[in-house]
Amino acid sequence: MTIIHTWVLQFAVTSLTMLMVIGCAGTEQKFMGSGINLKSDTKVVTVTGQKFTLGRTAGYCFNDYQSKTVKSGAFVLLAPCDPTNPVSMAKGLILINVLAKSDIVDTIKVNDLESVFRSDTGRAVLSREGSSANVTVLGTMKENGIYYVHTKDAGGPIIPDTTDDQWRAFMVVADHLVSVRVVNFVDAKMTEGLVFAHMDSIARRIQALN
Repeated sequence: MTIIHTWVLQFAVTSLTMLMVIGCAGTEQKFMGSGINLKSDTKVVTVTGQKFTLGRTAGYCFNDYQSKTVKSGAFVLLAPCDPTNPVSMAKGLILINVLAKSDIVDTIKVNDLESVFRSDTGRAVLSREGSSANVTVLGTMKENGIYYVHTKDAGGPIIPDTTDDQWRAFMVVADHLVSVRVVNFVDAKMTEGLVFAHMDSIARRIQALN
């Protein structure tokens, strides 16, 4: 199997899995590798009547076919613009979620990140199975309104063939919870520093654009 075929297969499985997780995959949902939008630097989504402008980072492009807006919110996928480039720093996938409603928004506003995500409620939000007992918080950080959480889930990664530890960034934008995560494949693994850099770049762009 060639490199591009491996990446396309991973992309298809990851996209479908994430769409199922947020409840917007139906029988009509099909993977289309041509969904990469090489021209658009930003993407506007509307959630509960509120417009949000999302931006990309170097090496990543929006995938319009796999990005969806449903009742629960918006799911936007970014993938490497050129996955066949062996020297590209863009690997894996970047997932952006804008939730229509989240009980944790007010909690994040008034509490420090450490206490929120070390609580049972916070760890359950971070778990693939909604179980606080499965999640270990490896570290947290807050800077300029962005909350960074590094976790490991005993239930394993939600996406097959990806790392079992994960960095996620959370922020409140117009009273909506926005999250950014990087899907890091084990057979094309990025360093933790690079994963964080990609995630941080996207999160800061979203803040700046809104």
